[in-house]
Amino acid sequence: MRTLALYLFFVLQVSGSENRTTLDDILDLKDGAKCPKGTWSVDGTHLLGIDDCEQCYEGEFNNEEGALACSMCPAGSYTPDMGYWECLKCPAGQITTEDGNYECFPCGKGQHSPTEGGNLCQDCLPGHYQDEDGASGCKVCSAGQYQDTPASTSCKLCPRGQITLVEGATSLDQCQDVNCSPGQYRDQVKGCISCPRGTFSNIENAVACRPCPRHQYSSVEGAVQCMQCPVTAFTWSHGTDSLDGCIGPVIEVCTGEDMTGNCYRYYDDNMNLNSTIKSAKVISGEFELFDQNNQAGYFKRISERDGPVNVNELENLSNLRSVKALLNDVFCSLDKGQQFHGSIRSTSKSGKACINWKRTPLAHKAAHNHYCQNPDGNRLRAKPFCYISETETEECDIPSCIWDMDCYTGNGVQYRGRVGRTTSDYDCQNWNRDYPVIHSYHSPEYNWAGVGEHTFCRNPSPGDDSRPWCYKAFFWSWYLISGSTVTFLNAAEIVLITIASKRLSYFIVLVV
Repeated sequence: MRTLALYLFFVLQVSGSENRTTLDDILDLKDGAKCPKGTWSVDGTHLLGIDDCEQCYEGEFNNEEGALACSMCPAGSYTPDMGYWECLKCPAGQITTEDGNYECFPCGKGQHSPTEGGNLCQDCLPGHYQDEDGASGCKVCSAGQYQDTPASTSCKLCPRGQITLVEGATSLDQCQDVNCSPGQYRDQVKGCISCPRGTFSNIENAVACRPCPRHQYSSVEGAVQCMQCPVTAFTWSHGTDSLDGCIGPVIEVCTGEDMTGNCYRYYDDNMNLNSTIKSAKVISGEFELFDQNNQAGYFKRISERDGPVNVNELENLSNLRSVKALLNDVFCSLDKGQQFHGSIRSTSKSGKACINWKRTPLAHKAAHNHYCQNPDGNRLRAKPFCYISETETEECDIPSCIWDMDCYTGNGVQYRGRVGRTTSDYDCQNWNRDYPVIHSYHSPEYNWAGVGEHTFCRNPSPGDDSRPWCYKAFFWSWYLISGSTVTFLNAAEIVLITIASKRLSYFIVLVV
């Protein structure tokens, strides 16, 4: 018979348990009383000092009073301590396989026990797996995987370029060729991958994404097409990944003075402003600010060099209603670029850094900066260039301004054709000459309208005239072009060519 000391050695008893009899409960028994549930003695009674009631051991139980012995807990249950009159069920994910256990054992990986009181771990079925011990259920193989054997701890990947269309696939036969959507490309290892920024894919199962062509951009992943840069902007290369990569005029206008309040950025020309604007700042290029809609009324020209300006401080400009981007010799070059003064390129065509012009033999003719120019008026190069060392020069890839060459659009300000006779068949006067008509439309002040050392029709007065014109002897006359008919000289003979009238989508094309 165990002594009191032996009981205390095994466990510290806690009174008041709901399904077990503690040592304190036994000490409170009267001599001759029946042994309570969870205990036993030789004759089922408590005889002080002769035959004390004893607690059932761990792994045993007794649910009757006056018991002569305890029973072992059946498989699937246990008692973790002495004195239990009821066995505890093993929790889900754990089992006991034999009678008389004082603890349960977790199911191994690849198996599970779904309910309480389990006495056997079940294998995970095909299409499932379990990578943890003591699980109550199995995990389902995700799409793109399969498992064809039971009791697995992981799933198998489909072969490269294939995927399962459902979860829980049980066979390799369920792996099918994958169809990558437009905006993706197929990687031989990783499957379908979204096109990175600056690229696009507009077909299924593309082997690679294509870079955005020049003058377009894509600022998001998974693009099926690229966005067009603003019509007055261009890109230096393929694969542009943001609107900021579109090189062109940008102006920011704000509803408060000193660039405060709500601010908005505009990229295209001929823009009417919908809010009351009190300040403006050219981010890049040059702009004309007008006090009326549709580029009418008084105007003021500002560039990025002017910094922020308040509208009420501009001469003759009380309101700001519309703006117009100026492109000539700022973002593209006219003729050979002798007037080009843009700050868009400080590297040569091959990408070499331009040095400051003040360190070059043309320091006395060029603006002292790092930007591409064509400053030697006596010996002009074919295009703007720069010095890449104090002795070496290299051409820059400044785009040429290509304008309306056949039919004019709008009021003809962008017309750059070579018609030089009036509708009354008179030769046009050279714009840079004051004979026979004295006038003020000379270059370089009116380079923006295409006037210069030539006799071709132009419209340097769009506020007053609705189509290209030129001066002739003693008076000016309308040019020899209608919106759909062009007259020009060819080997001293005037040939009339009719061209289908159409309005161009973009008023300027940039060509490198």
